[in-house]
Amino acid sequence: MPTDRFSRVSGAREAAGGRPQHSLWTALAAILIAAGIAVSVLGSRLVAGNDRQRARATFDAAAADVASTLTQALEHEEDLAIGARAFVIGNPYASQAAFLDWTRAVEALPRYPELQGAGLVVEVPAAQLPAFEARERADPTSPLPGGSFQVLPPGPRPFYCLLALSLTRTVTPADKVPAGFDYCALPTSLRSAFLTARDSGQNAYLPYKSGAADVLVVETPVYRGGVVPRTVAARRRAFLGDFGTTVIPRIVLRTALRGHPHMALEFRHGTSSSVAFRAGAAAPGARSATRDVHYGWTMRASEAVYTGGMLSDSKALLLLGGGIVLSAMLGLLLFVLGTGRSRARAMVRRKTQELSHQALHDALTDLPNRALALDRAERMLARARREQSIVPAALFVDVDRFKRVNDTYGHAAGDQLLRTVAQRLRGAVRDQDTVGRLGGDEFVVLLESATREIPPDAIAERVIEAMREPVVLDDGATAFTCSVSIGIAIGMRASADELLRDADLALYAAKAEGKDRAVLFEASMQSSSAEHLQLEAELAEAVENQQLFLVYQPIFDLNTRKMVSVEALVRWQHPERGVVAPDDFIPLAEETGHIGAIGRWVLDEACRQAAEWKAKGHLIGMAVNVSAHQLDEDGLVHDVRRALGESGIAPSSLTLEITETALMHDVLSASERLQAVKALGVRIAIDDFGTGFSSLAYLRQFSADALKIDRSFIAAINDSRDSAAIVHTLVALGKALHIETLAEGIEGLDQLELLQHEQCDQGQGFLFARPLTPEALERFLESESRDSAASAVTP
Repeated sequence: MPTDRFSRVSGAREAAGGRPQHSLWTALAAILIAAGIAVSVLGSRLVAGNDRQRARATFDAAAADVASTLTQALEHEEDLAIGARAFVIGNPYASQAAFLDWTRAVEALPRYPELQGAGLVVEVPAAQLPAFEARERADPTSPLPGGSFQVLPPGPRPFYCLLALSLTRTVTPADKVPAGFDYCALPTSLRSAFLTARDSGQNAYLPYKSGAADVLVVETPVYRGGVVPRTVAARRRAFLGDFGTTVIPRIVLRTALRGHPHMALEFRHGTSSSVAFRAGAAAPGARSATRDVHYGWTMRASEAVYTGGMLSDSKALLLLGGGIVLSAMLGLLLFVLGTGRSRARAMVRRKTQELSHQALHDALTDLPNRALALDRAERMLARARREQSIVPAALFVDVDRFKRVNDTYGHAAGDQLLRTVAQRLRGAVRDQDTVGRLGGDEFVVLLESATREIPPDAIAERVIEAMREPVVLDDGATAFTCSVSIGIAIGMRASADELLRDADLALYAAKAEGKDRAVLFEASMQSSSAEHLQLEAELAEAVENQQLFLVYQPIFDLNTRKMVSVEALVRWQHPERGVVAPDDFIPLAEETGHIGAIGRWVLDEACRQAAEWKAKGHLIGMAVNVSAHQLDEDGLVHDVRRALGESGIAPSSLTLEITETALMHDVLSASERLQAVKALGVRIAIDDFGTGFSSLAYLRQFSADALKIDRSFIAAINDSRDSAAIVHTLVALGKALHIETLAEGIEGLDQLELLQHEQCDQGQGFLFARPLTPEALERFLESESRDSAASAVTP
């Protein structure tokens, strides 16, 4: 009886205390619901505002894309002008037939659908008018209709601007320009454009109407030597003519608007307020943006963008409704949790444990992450300080060529590989050891079970052997092998960071020695790493401080033994270390990304030097090396175009040398960029050929002009049958594909004689000349010229 009474009293107390508590949790749930609704309203307004901003950002990006397309179109026209300029410089008195052959060779009309016509207008002084007329009459392919010639409009003038060469897309009587039509006489706009281009040395742009069509004429001046003289007087003396192209901007604008059907364009030139060209119709209230395009052209794009509010935005409404529902659910959940304290406490404990585990473990492999691994390393060091029998050791493990797995099989395969590595690492060590993932494809193993009988390097070898087992993907049909490199650090350190740092330095050494191996940390690695970092910091300033310079190694025709071109080689004049060899800083530049700036400087400087030699009468080709980093960048074509334009050298005199390995890094992208470079008229040579993995199909795809046979084959050509056979095969391959072959590293007469017997086209090496400074190369050229002159007059 007393027990029952106590139970009833206790139950009454709980009921009495439960009602106020019930009301409290009800009030808290109501507050939570009200707060959730308020947050939902604010969030919906924010989403609607973000959508408006995103619409504006999308429009800005579309306008930038259209501007970029227009810029590329104008540069496209400039490419044609550069090629035409080179043609006129090399053929100042070319016939109409030669000019038309050139336009067909560069596929001017098929490649430039907007091009309606092109031609060369020359300045003919009055005294030379009869000679010009006689030359035109002597050319059966001259644009003169019926051989007639009469200056139009008639009348004596100091000089005449007459058409010497011409190309039209459609040949009709209306297209034919009367023979002797003087462009400098009528109309005034054409005369102004002609004289402006001649005296300024820059392109002149002339928009006008031809019937119902809007037409743009681009005038490009051409000077002797290919270099724009510095003064107006010098430009007039060196002036060869004005190459003009007539294009229909409507075609260009239609191409630029592809993918943007609701956008309208206004295309203006200079500061003129009148609209030169238009495409599309702007909607009322449309947003607009103005962009600078190229050579004084500006573009104004207009398009209607989203301006709605919260109630007209579907995502904002969805967020508002979802927020209200979620608030109600959270309020109910709070009420349930508040009234079921024991259940809530158990749930909190469970969630806390899960979050704690997630915070300290890697989500993919479930291994301890960096934070937990460092904590366990600190504890291992602390135990080693207390117990002299423990020798702390750490293995820094990195998967070799992990990126190749991702690129070849996909990221899902990469994730499976990481899980497999984690599983094999756990299987290779004891339970008391720690296996952690630091990030990416980097793992760490903390060894507390290592003994004299089983030292850390033996455990590392066990790990390496385990990793060599094939990895089979989930599909059961795909299998591949992988390897790991391991850095080992043994002994006491002041902190866990120092222990892992030393293991990481040893890993770097293992990678440098060829991967798939384990290397034990040595104290000398710290100084080497510090020197590496110091050199990296100094390299970043080498270009800016003008510490780089070029030397040039001559390339000879093996049949005539005459120098035909040079290869530009970069050197670093360090203020303290002296001249740093390329092998010591080029790999570092590629690793740090500085190779892009260095490559652009080398290209510009080599082209500038070639132009300087050309001005002195030395017409030799220039070869420039291009790194894999440059080949991966979209700016390579722009850099080449800029270097050619600034230097004025003929594109055919420039050769870009790309290693076979760089080409195979991304075959599709490399092929596209090289095709764009070749469209400029530049030659392509594959360097170190025979050491990579390219196939004959890829060789044709790259459209190479020359193959450079690696020096390793030349060095062993007289001692190794294999090397001799390889050289024979590569030369035969070049001849079969009509590709020049060039041998590197020729140092002996016996090598030269064998290469001549194989009919290799060109060669370079210490037998002929070492890399020379520009001054030394000029002396070499002058000496070669004197020798040639002497041999020519010797009976």
